[in-house]
Order: sequence, then structure tokens, then C-alpha cells
Amino acid sequence: MPDSHPLAGVVDWVNERDLYFKTDLLSARDPEPREPEWLRLDRVPARVPELLERMTEGSCQGHRIAASAFLAADLGRHVLTLAAMSAYLTGRAPRLDAGLLWVRRTESGRLDRLALRQAETAVLAGDPMAERADVVELDSDRELDRWFVGAAAAALQPAVEAVRATTRFGLRPQWSMAADALHSALLMASHEVGADQEAAWRRARQMVECLNLDRPRVAPRQRPFPLALAGRPAHRPERMFMVAGGCCFYFRFSGQKCATCPLTGDEERERLLRGHYEAPAGSVGG
Repeated sequence: MPDSHPLAGVVDWVNERDLYFKTDLLSARDPEPREPEWLRLDRVPARVPELLERMTEGSCQGHRIAASAFLAADLGRHVLTLAAMSAYLTGRAPRLDAGLLWVRRTESGRLDRLALRQAETAVLAGDPMAERADVVELDSDRELDRWFVGAAAAALQPAVEAVRATTRFGLRPQWSMAADALHSALLMASHEVGADQEAAWRRARQMVECLNLDRPRVAPRQRPFPLALAGRPAHRPERMFMVAGGCCFYFRFSGQKCATCPLTGDEERERLLRGHYEAPAGSVGG
């Protein structure tokens, strides 16, 4: 529809897929989510001790540092994923101010959904939406990434500092989780549309660099892990996976490391990925 919001299409596209991430797009006139499980991002810092306590007991079997990593990962993923996918797929990105974002917490303490208030949207030059009053027109994808990632970094900063003040989990590991979220978002999006995943990785790295616009936050340590998998198209036999920038300490209470964990050896990583993505239909989701 001509008067629909510039992000409506990509929000629907993401929500229709099993990408472990959902977004509610609120209009300027919609009331904010009133249910107690919804927290506006600028109110999250004051709730960090409570969030960590719930996640420690509900998700991490008493491991507080793991809960700190999980909270940092959840915040980074929910604040950045939709915007990163939209910028990559459509050349459009939302303003990510803390007062425009809500995250939903579950009984276990994990965050499982984002609500985004419609506000300014940045688009690339030539976009048919550029004439709207609430749209900012930019000349390049680099400018677009600086625009939305810079705002996201400022929005996340108080929550990151609150986690550090509450536990021993440092600032850099938390920002590494945000960098993980950007790489993961673009690998998922590029896989879904069959695009060049090496190019998607480079774009994700460009986005990560924008986390450091006003201060040094992260030195990216993520690395790509391409793997040829049975059953993939002959012209695209490989799928690219990410080796994360740091560990979330899941192994401390589960007894096993994630396939993306930097502490997992590459031979074991390949075994885990093949076991998941090459499993017979109906046995393991892929």
C-alpha cells in the first residue's frame, strides 16, 4: 500500500519465518505495551538486577555470569536484528532510540520479542519512500549503517553499563554479543534469500565498526565458518556459519558447548553442524 510504513514489508517477512526473532511495529498513535512483561529499553537499566536474578534461576541454573552473557546477547539481538536485516535487504532502517523500543521478558527471564514505535526511517537515495515527512534520505549503505547502528549503540549503552555494575561481566564481552547479533542477522537474511554470504559477512563487519563511532566498544573477533552441506543446491553447496566473538558460558550448566562457541574446536563444530543440518527430515529441525 502506498501509505504503509517503510518497514511494514520487512517486518512481515521476518515474522513469517522461523528466525528466532519477532517484531511488533507500533504506529505513532498506538499505546505502548502495558503488560508487565514488556519493558521499554530506557527503563531496562534500572531493572537489570531483577532481570539477572530471574535469568540466573530460570535459565542458567544459578550461574550468574552466564545470565549476564545471556542478557547481553538477548538485548543485542532484539535491538539490532530487525534493523540490520532491513538495512541489508531493503536499504531502509528504523531510528533505534531507547524510548522507541520495548523488549518482552519471559518467565525464565529470557527476552523473546521486540516492539518498535514508528518514528524516523532512513532510506537510500532514490527510494520511493524518500518523499515522506518521516523519512531521512541517505546516499550510501555506509551512511545508513552509521545512522541506525550509532543510535542503537547509544540506546544500549546504559543497559550494558548496568550489567557491568551488577556483575563481573565486562563491557567488551557484552558489545561482542551485539557484534554477534549483527553477523548472525545478516547470515540468516542472506541464507533466506540465497544471496552472497561472503558479501553479507562484509556488510555485517561494516555495521559492527559503527558500534565504535563515538567510543571504542568492540574489537570484532567473529570469524566465518563456511561448510558444504549435503542436500544443498549444486550452485550453492556451502552455507556460512559464524564463530562467535566470545563465550556465553552455556557449557557451565549444560555440559556442552554451542556450535558457534569460540571454545569449540573446528572439527567438533563441523560435527555439530552436520548433525543438525544434515539430519534426516523429521528428526532435527534445520
